[in-house]
Amino acid sequence: MESDRVVQIRVPKPDGAAQAKPWFGSGYLVAPRLVLTAAHVLGSAAATGQGGVLVSRSGAGGRQFAGTVRWCRYDDTVDAALVEVDDHADWQIPNSLRGLRTRPPQRWGQFIGPHHAQPVQARGYPRLQKDQSGRGAEPLQGHVNPLTGDPAGRYEVLSLDPLPATAPTTPGAKGTKWSGISGAALLSGDLLVGVLRQDRKATHGARLTATRTLDLLADPAFRSLIHRHSTEPPTLNPCPETGWPPVLEAVEPAGLLAPAATERDLRSPAMLLRADAEAVTFHGRHDELRDLRAWCHDARETFSVRVLTGPGGQGKTRLARHLTTQLREHGWITGHLRADLTDDPQGPGPDWSVLDTATHPRLLVVDYAETLPHQVRRLVEHLRTSHHPTRLLLLARADGDWKNDTLDATAPTRAILAGAPVTDLAPLIPRTAHTHTRATAFTTAATGLARLLGQLPDHAATDWAALATIVRPPDDLTHPRYDSVLTLQMTALVTLLQHGPAPVDTDPGQPAEATLLSHEERYWGGTAKSPMFKLGDLTMDTLRDAVAAAAVCGAADPTEALTVTAAVPDLPGGRARAVARWLGFLYPPAPGRYWGSLQPDRIAEHHASTQLTGPDSFLPALMTQASATQQAQALTVMARAAIGHANAGRPTVSTDVLHTIDTALNTAPPTPDALQAASAALPRPSRAVAPLALRLHHDLTSVYRRLAAANPDAYEPGLAASLNNLSIHYGEVGRRAEGLTASEEATSVYRRLATANPDAHEPDLAASLNNLSVDYGEVGRRAEGLTASEEATAIRRRLAAANPDAHEPGLAMSLNNLSIHYGEVGRRAEGLTASEEATSVYRRLAAANPDAYDPDLAMSLNNLSIHYGAVGRRAEGLTASEEATSVYRRLAAANPDAYDPDLAMSLNNLSIRYGAVGRRAEGLTASEEATSVYRRLATANPDAHEPDLAASLNNLSVDYGAVGRRAEGLTASEEATAIRRRLAAANPDAHDPDLAMSLNNLSIHYGEVGRRAEGLTASEEATSVYRRLATANPDAHEPDLAASLNNLSVDYGEVGRRAEGLTASEEATAIRRRLAAANPDAHEPDLAASLNNLSVDYGEVGRRAEGLTASEEATAIRRRLAAANPDAYEPDLAASLWATAWVQLRGPENLPLALEAVTEAVAIFTKLAEHTPAAYRDRLQAARGTLADVLEAMGSAQEASDVRRLLNGEERGSTA
Repeated sequence: MESDRVVQIRVPKPDGAAQAKPWFGSGYLVAPRLVLTAAHVLGSAAATGQGGVLVSRSGAGGRQFAGTVRWCRYDDTVDAALVEVDDHADWQIPNSLRGLRTRPPQRWGQFIGPHHAQPVQARGYPRLQKDQSGRGAEPLQGHVNPLTGDPAGRYEVLSLDPLPATAPTTPGAKGTKWSGISGAALLSGDLLVGVLRQDRKATHGARLTATRTLDLLADPAFRSLIHRHSTEPPTLNPCPETGWPPVLEAVEPAGLLAPAATERDLRSPAMLLRADAEAVTFHGRHDELRDLRAWCHDARETFSVRVLTGPGGQGKTRLARHLTTQLREHGWITGHLRADLTDDPQGPGPDWSVLDTATHPRLLVVDYAETLPHQVRRLVEHLRTSHHPTRLLLLARADGDWKNDTLDATAPTRAILAGAPVTDLAPLIPRTAHTHTRATAFTTAATGLARLLGQLPDHAATDWAALATIVRPPDDLTHPRYDSVLTLQMTALVTLLQHGPAPVDTDPGQPAEATLLSHEERYWGGTAKSPMFKLGDLTMDTLRDAVAAAAVCGAADPTEALTVTAAVPDLPGGRARAVARWLGFLYPPAPGRYWGSLQPDRIAEHHASTQLTGPDSFLPALMTQASATQQAQALTVMARAAIGHANAGRPTVSTDVLHTIDTALNTAPPTPDALQAASAALPRPSRAVAPLALRLHHDLTSVYRRLAAANPDAYEPGLAASLNNLSIHYGEVGRRAEGLTASEEATSVYRRLATANPDAHEPDLAASLNNLSVDYGEVGRRAEGLTASEEATAIRRRLAAANPDAHEPGLAMSLNNLSIHYGEVGRRAEGLTASEEATSVYRRLAAANPDAYDPDLAMSLNNLSIHYGAVGRRAEGLTASEEATSVYRRLAAANPDAYDPDLAMSLNNLSIRYGAVGRRAEGLTASEEATSVYRRLATANPDAHEPDLAASLNNLSVDYGAVGRRAEGLTASEEATAIRRRLAAANPDAHDPDLAMSLNNLSIHYGEVGRRAEGLTASEEATSVYRRLATANPDAHEPDLAASLNNLSVDYGEVGRRAEGLTASEEATAIRRRLAAANPDAHEPDLAASLNNLSVDYGEVGRRAEGLTASEEATAIRRRLAAANPDAYEPDLAASLWATAWVQLRGPENLPLALEAVTEAVAIFTKLAEHTPAAYRDRLQAARGTLADVLEAMGSAQEASDVRRLLNGEERGSTA
């Protein structure tokens, strides 16, 4: 409470009313000339517009100033009034109400929880302090039980402070000891929660009633008047950018939540771009807001978590602030977690119970959630048992380990976070919008920024508003960099500054960040030279380094600040303390911090990377002395800078930044806590920082290994979790063998832990086994992968039987994984069974909770469609794929940022399912849409989506070829190969297999357009890559090598190099024969395909007997497979029979066998074409053509003619 705001209120007797009494009470200045008091103390003046009120302040010599009632309400719920002190030259504004440009005059609060005895205070002029000299002020210390008096809509203030035995009285007076304190403001901390109203005359101590602030702010006229008076001087129509509309905040969690109205201490140009400055009026984001509001109001869930991701400057914080404002106006308790909370892994964390509410719904926002993984888990653990609607919105640069790691969280909390939907915030104005839209946004930004530019020191003399009307947006607004709303607004700000009186020199192509920083340097230099700091002798290079160090490390206290400034190069001795104080002034800190930082973050990251990158970097010196929190922040800021440069098309700079980080890690190894925090904060997947992520996880695993050796009970769980993460990061850079080693060790540790304590560790063991099964599959050890997957599924099946709510989602996920492993070893029927069960579980979960499980259901349906296709149930596969795509389409329509990637993946699968049933045009349409989505995603974030775009282009090229659009198919294949060649050049371990696959596909497309030599070149390169991969890891890559050799044999044949084609075909068959001997279920179908191809190649070189032998073996294999599963293998059997006839046709002695084979092939194709004509009609016609050739060769000319007549008639019919 500010004592200089406490006032006395008097209303003299009306003229001629001798029997009337004067009125007296207390009041509190809530603005420079606006007093809040109780309505009943105004007596006859209690009416809006009524004058005759006298206001006096202590310290003003008892002088009274006239006031006018501007708002008044007196009823059962509200007893309050606002009195405006009339304009008078002698009225002195209290010191605590000066500087309204930077902060609101008053914060307003309400109690929200069931907790008792919330401390409050008031100060007024009760009768008990009356003496001959007048009335003295009395501070009242007490408490409020929020639920007491709630039905009547009031607070009851209780106090047991000692009171005088008697109080001065006036003869005939009807008041109490507390008479006169009515109208005093009731505060809890800095929050004004009510206005004292009535003494309830308690037997012991005091019991007073108070009008609640929440009832005052519910009145629009009250709010409007407060807003008008929140500027200097008061204005009739204040704008949100200059005034301070009153905001109702929750009292109990005030220590955890940032103030709703953030101070606008704007001193430099860059500060205008902070989200909390709100220089530019919020606009757009209608779909995102609608989606978030629907999530908040969804009555099906009491507690729910969502994650909003996007690069720095995309508008996450501003969107969340707007959402909290909207919901607060509808009775929600909303707030952003304070920025100064640290993520102590060992500490107990804050007292989250202050967030508990008696009746209110609540929305809590955690910004920079990736830097607070432990606090996020503690918060979820506390909130998940809420009885009232509770929503937790997590803001982060990207998804990653911070969300998915265990970090000692309980199983329910882990499940909640793992299942929390992630929305990647799209550009505010997409490039597909009309250019005029971005131009208008630029102008709007320039206008808003100009309004505040004039308030900055040294900027007031320029008419920025006039400049805003003449500056023009850049010509390249469609460039991807303007997808970021921050870049657009930064460009508007820089354009204004460069048109102002003091432009800076710029280089061609210089990013807006660099230009803005040049303007910002003037602020640094001016404050450094000021008498307050006397740092004029320091060079600008030194000041730049100091600002970069503060941005990278931060400081919670003077000790941390000194460790940072002591590392700044070329800083004269004894100046470190002064520079630390200067940095603390430069950018105001959040509560609990010693200094703030250059903002927005992207500006700070750009500056830090500029100053700290290179051979002379002082980042190692900073890291050496920094605390764990500072080390983690330094690694996080520099990693973000590397990603920012990569996404902005500056890959060389990005690489240099990563090299600098690597050098610092070698020189000054971070603490375990710093490694944990920094590794969790990195986005995943991210091609730009994948090597850094691997390095951090490797170092963290080494730390845990050392700790676990000394204290296994305490640290083995952390070691196992770290090994699991390490295996994933090895896989992401293509180092699969090392990933498998890490995964095996993780599983071994978890197995030992689960044996000793199954309740605690069996869920982790199952997760580790799941991960292990994937790693086995990646290196081709599919049987072992299946074994691990079976064990994981068995554990989760047992856990789900005991606790389905907690473990059924994990079981469904394991079943999906198991189905894939069954398919990889050729046990397709069992794979289908597992996939059907997974889908059944997810369907049941999604029926009960669609928001949480619809995405999993769609994923499982996609997987199911593949398994249906593998067993030949192609129509059912298409149905499942269509349903999956339908679900993803619905999800993406509501939330495109989160589900567009999944929709594109599902469309790709759908195109394959359409092709399998011969609906090639529909397949092409789906493939084109998938590629279009991936192209848009890859343009916005190439780091994340270029590999997917390449895969989609590969698929699209096949679909173009299937409908005869061969030139377009070749173009798509060339683009896919170009992308993968570039990716493989940067990371061959990760991308060489994909490059080889694209080259194989490219060779086919070259062949289809007659460019056979180029097709052969591509095929030879693909085979060369696969041969190298198979030499290093035969288990993983020999199947691919055999497929590539098969393709190569065809390409050799196309250019007449038949002997080399036969050699390639023989090698492919030999490899597949060996693989099939070891695992016939998995590889016999491929062996039959190679034998089929080999038979043709033998025929081409005149070795017909060997060709016939190969063809007969292929047919025998396929006949056996078709007998067991006709849906899957009858088409292949027909193809082998057809090939047998083609080979036998070359020798007259084999014509009867040729006739027998081709007749059976025609019969099979006829049956298939009756069921799926689009898929098999062409092959049926081709087989009939071969039948006619055989008949003619056997001398049955009439029968051959009849077949051809039938053939020609059907072709004409199909054409018609």
